[in-house]
Amino acid sequence: MPITLPTQVSEVDNRFSSQKVGIIGPPGIGKSEFLSGCSNNLFIQTEAGLNHLRVMKVPCRSFGDLREILTALIQAKQAGKLLYEAVTLDTIDEFLDIINEEVIRRGREKFQKIANDINTIGDIPNGAGWQWSTELIKLTLDKLESLEIALFWIGHMDMKEVKTATDKYHKSTLSIGGKTGLSLLSWPDHLLNIEASYNGSKLIRKVRTRPTQYLDAKSRGGVVPDGWLWSDDMKENWTKFRGLFT
Repeated sequence: MPITLPTQVSEVDNRFSSQKVGIIGPPGIGKSEFLSGCSNNLFIQTEAGLNHLRVMKVPCRSFGDLREILTALIQAKQAGKLLYEAVTLDTIDEFLDIINEEVIRRGREKFQKIANDINTIGDIPNGAGWQWSTELIKLTLDKLESLEIALFWIGHMDMKEVKTATDKYHKSTLSIGGKTGLSLLSWPDHLLNIEASYNGSKLIRKVRTRPTQYLDAKSRGGVVPDGWLWSDDMKENWTKFRGLFT
């Protein structure tokens, strides 16, 4: 079909169902607990750690599991029986490991003569491993986006050393590096970087959504305030976050 050029500006889409969100921060500070405030949130659980929460969760330990979960979600959507208003990949780091394990399996199958030498995606000839990994990540995220519900991923945070011609410093960012990490950081509309520190025995958690030289964070449109202090009540924190969207 021919392209129809627009005749008016688009409206700002502030619907919750349109949001894509990434959350990074130190372990054990309540990232999953925060998202458990959404009662209709399906956690695709790629690693253990949700037994202390009352949530809807489905274990995902292999590419076969991932494929079955995506198929079930898409079929539910097509049948008008999708129960969820959000899906969370918990964690994106283990999700990437699942993807890379599948890529290595495919590489050994395709290049059988050197199968015993293929132990990482970088061992696959002609850069095919990196290409296949990128394609599978994109395919998975595209299928999740087709559900037309809010999407979240939870990632491990790392302090990475950055070197420039005149300086060297550490940056708080997603633990996944390289082009894959950059792609995953660019995907969400909102990247919540949770800073955690202690004041005596009290845990202080600050949500950063404005990028700086020393941290990756963002909120398109400035919807999620930078410097938001989480209270000890995660349900209250979720209610405040959910209230930012229609």
